[in-house]
Amino acid sequence: MSGTALEQVTDIPSPHPAERTPEDLRQEIKDKKEAIAETLSRVDQRIQRMVDWRAQVGDHPLLALGLAVGVGCLFSGVFARKPSPRERIMEAIAEGVEDFADQVLDRIDAHFSWPERGGVLKATAAALATRTAINYLSNNLRSASKAQNV
Repeated sequence: MSGTALEQVTDIPSPHPAERTPEDLRQEIKDKKEAIAETLSRVDQRIQRMVDWRAQVGDHPLLALGLAVGVGCLFSGVFARKPSPRERIMEAIAEGVEDFADQVLDRIDAHFSWPERGGVLKATAAALATRTAINYLSNNLRSASKAQNV
């Protein structure tokens, strides 16, 4: 291996120093400048393609989709609306009413033997029990609310 790395890259043969003329040196310098400029241009194009997000999405669509989903999930968790204390209380009351209604229905089922097609009667009894429980809780909440405002 003889010559510099640049000469090996550009494949320009290097004449012996004694045989060089000033015009040969100028031409060699010009050729090396052109080779360096071409190499820099290729490197610049590769770097621009690497940082161009559109090109990256085109090259790796599944990775881009996965990244978008992950970022969306992260932001949705970070910016999720937190329920107010009133909303949490109302939700707890609604769950309590639902549990109470289920207990009432279970007791009704235990005391009565329903005919095979007694769905209407059962649904009516369940609706009445649920409505009674809701009215009871609503009245208690209103009276508690009025007591706090006084």
